[in-house]
Amino acid sequence: MIGSAAKGGSKWGGFVNSLRRACAVLTAAAGLGLAVAPVASADSLQTVDYTSEDGAWPLQGSAHYAAPGDEIAVWENNGVLKIDVQSGLKDLRVELSAPAGETLHTGTYTGARFRWQSDQTLTTPGIFVYTHGNVCSEAYADFTIDRLDASGVDVTFVQHCGAPDAPATRGEVHFHA
Repeated sequence: MIGSAAKGGSKWGGFVNSLRRACAVLTAAAGLGLAVAPVASADSLQTVDYTSEDGAWPLQGSAHYAAPGDEIAVWENNGVLKIDVQSGLKDLRVELSAPAGETLHTGTYTGARFRWQSDQTLTTPGIFVYTHGNVCSEAYADFTIDRLDASGVDVTFVQHCGAPDAPATRGEVHFHA
């Protein structure tokens, strides 16, 4: 579920990352949902990228994360697609979900709103973007899932924080085992 050790981590950071890997594997083994596990091959692709306009929140600037140098985990649990990135001391989580009562599938979801991790009752699609203790609780977003199966995930998203016309963050995830 998780790529190689993060760049620049300490021995303690390596232990924490190993513990995360073990928890992720146990979660997958418990059969709690779709788990996409990286397999070392020339065809694997594991990247997360974003670019934020000036004033966007909580992601700022731009970033490119790629395994094996950065740890990237992608899985689905209880109808929520979860993307985790660990890169040294930097962390990022993106969660995407269908409206309550619907199953997440390939396609475009418009009008997504902030969904707290345990809130499964939102009637719109949900988005949760977290980094360094910061989250936008007034998110307005759209996302497209081009692939969502055991062989991989391809997702793009656009999030505005505070208002539908606030500065945007545009991101994409490509995770192919």
